[in-house]
Order: sequence, then C-alpha cells, then structure tokens
Amino acid sequence: MNDEIALTTRALVAIVGRPNVGKSTLFNRLIGARKAIVEDNPGVTRDRMYGVVQWTGSAFLVVDTGGMDPSLDDGMPAHIRAQAEAAIAEADVILFVVDAIEGASAIDTDIAELLRRSGKPIVVVANKSDSPSRELAAGWAWELGLGTVFAVSAAHGRGMGELLDGIVEALGPLPDNVELMPPGIRVAFLGRPNAGKSTLVNALVGDARVIVDDMPGTTRDAIDLPLKWGNDDFVLCDTAGLRRRRQVARAHEQLAAIKSIRAMERTSVVVLVVDATTGVTDQDQRIARMSFERGKGVVVLLHKWDLVADDRAKAHEIVERAEAALVFLEKPDIIKTSVVGAERDRGHGRARNLDALMKACKRTAGALAKRIATSDLNEEMQRAVTELTPPAHRGAIVRLYFVTQASVEPPLFAISANRGRPLTPAYERYLLRRFRERWDLRGVPIRLVVRGRGRGGSTPGEHGED
Repeated sequence: MNDEIALTTRALVAIVGRPNVGKSTLFNRLIGARKAIVEDNPGVTRDRMYGVVQWTGSAFLVVDTGGMDPSLDDGMPAHIRAQAEAAIAEADVILFVVDAIEGASAIDTDIAELLRRSGKPIVVVANKSDSPSRELAAGWAWELGLGTVFAVSAAHGRGMGELLDGIVEALGPLPDNVELMPPGIRVAFLGRPNAGKSTLVNALVGDARVIVDDMPGTTRDAIDLPLKWGNDDFVLCDTAGLRRRRQVARAHEQLAAIKSIRAMERTSVVVLVVDATTGVTDQDQRIARMSFERGKGVVVLLHKWDLVADDRAKAHEIVERAEAALVFLEKPDIIKTSVVGAERDRGHGRARNLDALMKACKRTAGALAKRIATSDLNEEMQRAVTELTPPAHRGAIVRLYFVTQASVEPPLFAISANRGRPLTPAYERYLLRRFRERWDLRGVPIRLVVRGRGRGGSTPGEHGED
C-alpha cells in the first residue's frame, strides 16, 4: 500500500439508517464484495462490518451498521443503536440511507435529528431508486434538510458513480504540506486484550507514553509513536485488543475495534502479540489472517516469555503449536520477549529481546517492499519448471514463458503462459514457495497472476496466498 492510500484510508464513512432500507446491500456494492449478510428481514445486521473503498485515486474505510430505532432504549435494538452511535462518533462522513419507495417514516425523522446534532457531514442516500420514476419519487428526501440527496439502486448499481463522487467531495482533500504520519517503517501492535502490547511499546520508546493497566481493554485509541532504533526510523502504533465480535458489546469497545482496524490499514507490518502463557488462540489466528489478507507483513511475538521459559518442554511445545496454528503466514519471524517488572513501575521494566523484534520488523518490511530483478525471477522460474513440470491443463501442455514483478507491498508476480489460468493451486504454491525461499519473503503475503497469450489464453486469472 503506498503512502497516499495509507494516509487517506484514515478517513471513515459510516452507513446508518433504519432497518431494511438496504444498508448492507449498499455496503457490499461500495466495497465490491458480498461481505455483509443481506436479507429482507429487518435487523439482520447487528455487528458492524468494515471494508476499504477505492475510487478515483482516493481510498476510505466504510462501516456498515445495524438498523437504528432511536425510540427503543433496551434489548437488542439498544445494542444496535449503541454500535451505530459509536460509528457516528468516529466517522468523518455519514451516509444516511432511506427508502426511496416508502418515503419518510417517524424513525427516519428521529435519525435525521440525531445526525443533525452530530455536526458531521451527511450524505443522504435514497436507495431502491431502480427507475427514473422512482428516482423522481425520491425527491421527498430533500425535505429532511440534511444536504445533498443521491438517488441510487444499490442492488443494481444505479447512481453509484455519482454517490462515490459525492462521498469523496464530502471527505475533502488532504491538507497541503501536512504530514499526517512521521516517516519510518509503520508497525502496528495487534493482539487480544491484556497480551502486553502497551508494555512492549513503553519499553521500546523508553517512556510510559501509553497507559498500562492489568484490566483488559485499557487502550482504546490507536496511538502513533515515532521511534529511532539504531539507524532506522519506525512509527509504532499501539492499539486496543481485538476481541471476538460477539464479545465486543459495549460502544467504547466497538470504537476500539474500528480504531485497531484503521491502524492496521495504515501500517506495513503487524506485530501479533501472543500471550505465551496461553499460546495462539482462535482470536490470534483471526487477527493474523485479517492482517495477511490486507497485504501486511506479520511478525509473531510470544510475549511474557519469562513466565514459561523455565519449563523447557512446555516452552518448546508453545513454539511448535504457534508455528502450526499460524502456518498460513509462511514461516514468519517468531520472537520471544518479556518485560519483567513493568507492573511495578508504570509500564517500565527490564526488556528482553527487543532488538531481535525490531530487526524482524525491518526484515519483514523490506521483504514486503522488495523489488526483484526480472532476470533473476525468470532464472528461478526456469529452474522450478525444470525440476517440476507444470501439470497439463485440460489435456494440453502448459508452457510458462516469462515472469515479472508487477507491484510491491505486497509483492505481486505476473506470469505469461500459453493459456490463461493453467496452473493448479498446488503448482502455484510451489512457485510462490520457491520465490519466497529464494528472496526471504517469510511472513509476507505474495500473490500471483497468470496471463495467457495466444489462442485460448486471453482471460487472465489472479491467484494468491493468504
């Protein structure tokens, strides 16, 4: 991810509205994937969902929220409202979705008043405008007095270009000559609550810059801290612990989760902080996979190692289980750290193995941004093909002509073949593993595109590793 995108994805757009107006359908249309559950039954979306939208050189995060009814103050509707209000508080722009067919309801009016008090820029989306007549009928939405109304059909894509232009305009340009983030390798510390992330950051910066407490969830804001380590510049980002979605109940914890995800979006390397006393959990795996899928390099940190190091058999078992649980990360650096005595001195303590951690972050960032010479890539591919011939595709011989690196962060390799999508997943993994081992791309997601040329090979296929 380049600097411009990394910075602009700090912007957040929240989708709000009453139940069953098509918010999740709009969310899916904006991010270009069927991620949110879409049904005709009101209240299907309960937890918030997040995605990245890119449009005409701009990028922003979008959050989908459950249907709001401000008149209900208890039970699940109140829980959904709390989540939506947390999203509104964090958002830079709010998309207020209404039903173009049904017209204004009392709930729409109540939500409009809530949004008006927020003081945030608001874009009104009159959804289900599937035809010119329905687009005209959506004119009632101007009476809400909240600003520009865009008549769209999220289900069919009608009016989406104009809406996206309106969102980008509402977000506004980045200020000129303002550095939103200090220079350096951007590193986010992610993990479950109380795994020791803030203690680690404090030990690295040499000052209790981050609140440290034994109570899980103390850190709620993502905090950027510049750091000079040796001759290298870093920007460390401490984040709130990410819980399982069903455990994120209170509004401030929902807010912490979105800030952690935003921090991930603007960093290059994610340090997955694992409590060594419990080992890698399902939640740690989810965080690691989410980071990898977003194109981040990952360093695994087994923290509080001093509490398990004396039992050699147990310590060995913890490392083996971590490697097995995170095998999809393709052999990332696994560092064992501890900060002894931090609980007695406002987050300070005797830190161990932090130099190895920072070297691992530098290596992983370098691998993520590595540019490999085309001649070297082709040499390695030809060796791979000589040692293991590609399986036949639909009874025909597969020939791989040429490979080049198409992009970095994460690395993307493009292969020209005699036909499109000819390689089996197993052979793709074989090639990618060869590249990974040759250029030390451990812990970095690398991707592959195979493009056919000539007869029967005009359709490219894109594949990758997670």
